Formats: sequence, structure tokens, C-alpha cells
Amino acid sequence: MDSTDIIIIGAGAVGLAAAYELSPKYRHIIVLEKEDTFGRHTSSRNSETIHSGIYYPQNTLKAKLCLRGNELLYSFMKHQDVSHIKCGKYIIATSKDEIPEIEKLKINGELNGVPGLSLVTGHEISSAEPDVNALMGVHVPTAGVMNSYELMKRFESMSKENGVLFAYRTGVSRIEKVHDGFTVHTDRGDSILAEVVINCAGLGSDMIAASCGIDVDAAGYRLKYCKGEYYKSENTGRMKSLVYPVPSPDGKSLGIHTRMFTDGTIVFGPNAYYLKKNEIDYSLNNDRRDEFMNSVPLFIKRDVSDMSVCDCGIRPKLQGPGEKFRDFVIRDEGDRGLKGLVNCIGIESPGLTSSLAIAEYIAEII
Repeated sequence: MDSTDIIIIGAGAVGLAAAYELSPKYRHIIVLEKEDTFGRHTSSRNSETIHSGIYYPQNTLKAKLCLRGNELLYSFMKHQDVSHIKCGKYIIATSKDEIPEIEKLKINGELNGVPGLSLVTGHEISSAEPDVNALMGVHVPTAGVMNSYELMKRFESMSKENGVLFAYRTGVSRIEKVHDGFTVHTDRGDSILAEVVINCAGLGSDMIAASCGIDVDAAGYRLKYCKGEYYKSENTGRMKSLVYPVPSPDGKSLGIHTRMFTDGTIVFGPNAYYLKKNEIDYSLNNDRRDEFMNSVPLFIKRDVSDMSVCDCGIRPKLQGPGEKFRDFVIRDEGDRGLKGLVNCIGIESPGLTSSLAIAEYIAEII
């Protein structure tokens, strides 16, 4: 049987960042990924926003790791020539009843340590972004956009330079606790002994936890798949900043907003709706176009009546329909008799922004 120091399950942004972070310290690391390459799911099917940390409840992992991740990510991308723009973001109110929510967001962000936040008038927003309709907003200067493929490619290549082995097209069927670590059984019929197993399996992270014998329902680890779609219009101009609405009161999403690519082009989304089954379905149709037509014209002055669906992704949420905020799960399962198993579950937004900070946190845990 082959053996290694660490097995990382999942080659999304968090798994790759963990490999990059740990590879200078541990000689033998294997990354197992069931797809044919890295970042096939949530890490590449998102808005590619660099979040600031303004949204999340104080002292949560989402708040702390987003703030730290923002700092680490800008530094990494600058030094590694990963395409990104520190463009800032306007979170806007389009009606008077949303103004108190904007003020609360600013206060929450300041308590979380987000730098540079300022309240701005609708006139100031329109001066900066003439196509945007807003009564007022909060300007978030540390927000930005990135090329997530380039980021993950750098994580992978730098990990390989440090000796990390990547096994693509290799899923995990079962994990068995043994006296000196874990035996990881793959769907290719291989078994590998590892001292530490790090579960970064994204949409499949609850099932990986279950394969270790954890009752995911009792532990609160059961994921709920929440799909989001993006729509494009041929009539949108380029913009210099991101524009977000007041987030949905149920905490399900940040609302339909602008998604800006590093070349300045704009699409809108994502919306958010729970799938009836935890099945990965990236099919596209225009069934929810009315949702976008009822949202986007509230803050965009241009005629976007030609909008059509162009992309989608699925969030691995711990928070179910009607439920309250759920934080990231990032923990060693020693209290369940599984010391050395680190579960990362429910890593939705701001997981991409937080990837390097999550990797730091994992390094501290193990």
C-alpha cells in the first residue's frame, strides 16, 4: 500500500491553496480529484469577486477569513501575475427603505475591520458609473475581480514544483480510520495510507465526511445545493466598479449584481434557488428571465430587455431554505475519534476570496 503525509481531497480553489500552503512544510502530499482537471465546479462557476468581508457576522470564520484572504490574495496575485482588478464595489439602495440596510452594512463592515468604507450619494455613484441608478450606497474600495482559472493554475503549478502529486480522474469511495492515520480507498481500486486527510471536496464534501462514518445530519454537515444563473445583455457598456444591491434578507444570496470580467465586460447574476435534489445540473434555460427583468432595471439605466442566460453555478450551502446564517465548517474531527481528518464543508462565498486564509487556518489546525 502506498503511503503519504497528507491527502487533500478536491482540487478546487481551497484544495489547491492548501496544497500550495502545506507543500513547503510536508514532503509527501497527494491531491485526489475526481474530475479530469482542477476547478471544474464551484471554484470556476462563480462571480470571481474579491470580497472585502463587509457582509458576514462578526467573529465568524467567514468574516475573519475573508478579511485575511483579501489581503493575502491581492499580494499573491500581484507577485504571481494573476489577472485581477482592485476595482472597488458600490452596494446600493434603490429605494428609501433600503437606506437603513446600507448604513447597517457599513457599520458591520467597520466592526469586521474592513478598511476604507464610505457612504456615498446617488449623485456620486452616477458620476462614477453613469449607467447606475441609486439613491445612495456604501463604497467598498477593497473589493475587486480576478481570473480564477489563472489563480488556480498558479496554485497547482507552484504545488507541483514543491513535489505535490496530483491524481486526476480519481474519486474517493471510502475513508477508513486506522491506528496510524487513515486508509483512503479510491474508485480506481487503490488504497493510500495518510497521516492527515483534508476534505476540500466542495459539493461532495458532506459525502466525503459521511464516508468516514460521520452522521452528517446529526453533525449539521448536510449540504443543500443552491443554483445561480447569470444573464447577459448586448446593450451593457463597460463599467469601472462592481455594483451590488442590498443583500437578500434571508441571507440566501448577495442579490443579483454585476459580474465584471477582467476585460471590463459585464453580465448580471447570480440569482439563487435551491435544487430539489443534490444533483449537479449545469443546464441553461431562460425560465427565470423574469427574475432578472424585475431586478436589473432597478439599478441599471440601459435597456437590458434582450437579456439571456449565459452561465450558472451551484453553491454548496449548509444553510437550507428559511434557515439562518451558517458559517464555514473547518475543523479537525478529533472529538469524533478521527484526529487528523480536517473537514472543510459549506465553503461557498467568500470561499474563493478566503482560499489562502483557509489554507493558513488548515495549516494551524494540523
